[in-house]
Amino acid sequence: MANMTNSLAGLNVLITRPVGQAQELIELLESAGANASHYPVMEIAALDEVSHAPLLQLSKQIILALAEYQHVIFISTNAVKYGLELIDQYWPQLPIDIQWYAIGKATAGALLQQQIVTAVQPSDAMNSEALLQHPNLQQVAGNKIAIVRGIGGRDYLQTQLQQRGATVDYIECYQRLAPQGESAKNATAKLAAHIKQQSINVVCINSVESIDNFIAMLDSNVNEQIKELALVVPSARVADHAKQQGFNHILIAANASNQAITKTLEMISER
Repeated sequence: MANMTNSLAGLNVLITRPVGQAQELIELLESAGANASHYPVMEIAALDEVSHAPLLQLSKQIILALAEYQHVIFISTNAVKYGLELIDQYWPQLPIDIQWYAIGKATAGALLQQQIVTAVQPSDAMNSEALLQHPNLQQVAGNKIAIVRGIGGRDYLQTQLQQRGATVDYIECYQRLAPQGESAKNATAKLAAHIKQQSINVVCINSVESIDNFIAMLDSNVNEQIKELALVVPSARVADHAKQQGFNHILIAANASNQAITKTLEMISER
């Protein structure tokens, strides 16, 4: 992982990923000369047994019928963690003859740690658009496909596969929240202070929800200053939302991987 080129010297980068999902990127950026720090603007949590009871029941029904599915797609490492926890309750041994897919290297790696080998090379499926190019997913009329993900999110993958004639169901197994509990106390003052103390000039943010949480965690007078910082996002969809929220300097990485984000930050450093 070491990179002694100092290609990111002068960048003070704020990583906004959830707790436990930032360290590898921080190390990669710092090895390239950046000052990288972490302030989560989102939490990931399991679904609540009471408030999400209907949704959980639907996901469990799909899992019980998993042997009827030809393809199962995991959207993220969170989908692997929470999805497999649900699946393991009903399938101590996974059904055979299913093709498993992951979006991104980290997701594929998380599946491999659970002895699940994906049907697609991780580097060939860094986002939904790339996954849809896989030969296994071209002729899927009459197939059943399960997508493991959190509540809500983008429906592009489902829509495209349905247009190809597949039946596509969601196994929704986790929720995205604004920071809760102790981490939420005085969040506005803490985040503003962190940005000032670390002299942040670049913010890496991965989703529409994270942008909204980030803005909500800052006072309106601070917001105007923050929106002049460089913002690195993983897709045009997230960039469009950031623009709508008033951010003025947005760079789009090829995807949400650590490597793609680092490459995009190098473009800023070269300016």
